Amino acid sequence: MQARPVPDDPRDPEFWVAYRKASNEPEPKFNPRSFAHATEAYKSSPEFTELAPTTRSDYERYLNIILTAWGGLEIGGLTPSHVLKLRDKHQKTPAAANALIRTLSALISWSIPRGYRTDNPCTHVRKLKIGDGWEAWPWEMIDLVRSHGPTWMWQAAALALYTGQRQGDVLAMTWSGFKEGLIEVRQEKTGRHLFVPAHQDLLTIIGEIERSSVRILTSTRGTPWTKCGFKASWQKALKGPLAPIREAGLVFHGLRKSSVVMLLEAGATEAEVAAITGQSMQMVAHYAKQVNQKTLAASAILKLEHAMNTGLQNRLQNS
Repeated sequence: MQARPVPDDPRDPEFWVAYRKASNEPEPKFNPRSFAHATEAYKSSPEFTELAPTTRSDYERYLNIILTAWGGLEIGGLTPSHVLKLRDKHQKTPAAANALIRTLSALISWSIPRGYRTDNPCTHVRKLKIGDGWEAWPWEMIDLVRSHGPTWMWQAAALALYTGQRQGDVLAMTWSGFKEGLIEVRQEKTGRHLFVPAHQDLLTIIGEIERSSVRILTSTRGTPWTKCGFKASWQKALKGPLAPIREAGLVFHGLRKSSVVMLLEAGATEAEVAAITGQSMQMVAHYAKQVNQKTLAASAILKLEHAMNTGLQNRLQNS
């Protein structure tokens, strides 16, 4: 197998990584100005430890990628062109590429007031386009789960649909947090503390759930779901009459988007939707534009049909 060529630019962090591998040189000694040093210090700082557990987990995954590429190199030598190369190296998965650069930017921003460098080269590199995210579920697919899915599956889908919460937050809902028609939610990703009024249909569904655990949703054994266990069971259930859901590429998180769309189409304001889902006003406004476009387009077609019918009637009367 041929060795990979060494990059031409010695200022490129990957140049020295490739050079050491090509020449079988040992890794350099620990450098207090390096990415490795900065990363360890960053992970011990309040800026990192105060992040939500899910966010910390995501950051750690991307920090490991950064360390693999540049661990022994000085953080002060990073340029926008290096950041661009790192982003483009992961361009086949744009969401992951953006998350990687976002993590790098957080590390660099933390390092500036601590004297590692004076600027953040990530600010010169734009995010990759990732489309509109996961698709909202059309009602016929939601009804497919309700009418043909196992009971536990519909219960989970209904909680996500009627509360607008993420999968992890739905699985974490407890009986003690369900009082007087309100469902208490502590969002794992954002840390937000919400009280979501339960829809009448959801109250009926919850009323039929057996209380076998402190959690509202449980596996068929009556035990709280683990995230991995739920994902595996969900995927396994998408066969037979539920196969169209898999074939359409619909995922559980799309139910959260469906919830937002349903609320907006019902006439809820953007602020009201944000109060339920815990999303930013900017994100809700993005969905609202799509809903408004459909509403305006439907209204325009109705007006056109009315105008054409009126014109036809006038022509018939005058003929």
